Amino acid sequence: MDELFRKYAAAFDAFNPQAIANLYRLPCAIADGDGVQTFTDKDALVKKFTFNCETMRSLGYQNTEFNVLEKQQLGKDKTAVTIGWRLYNKGSNIDFRTLYICHQIDNSWFIFSANVY
Repeated sequence: MDELFRKYAAAFDAFNPQAIANLYRLPCAIADGDGVQTFTDKDALVKKFTFNCETMRSLGYQNTEFNVLEKQQLGKDKTAVTIGWRLYNKGSNIDFRTLYICHQIDNSWFIFSANVY
């Protein structure tokens, strides 16, 4: 599970929307500052993360750190994970949390839903 979020943070650090989208399973749902959205195709998900990366770049995004705050098994191959994020930008930091529902598929973890708060 930690490896999933290390890859996620590295993909954001690289402003790589394709790599970010590859960590989600389809269909998926995301609730964040852009509203509640569902995605059934990879192109739409990449477009969403392209916009997020452009926004982060405009804010002077430098890098991110995360802490796994809580994990709850929801079944054999499903886990709820609460992550605390800190985004380092030029001149300021942004702290927030996200509740993820993750699914394990073929021994790899993917994000099924993300609820940013």
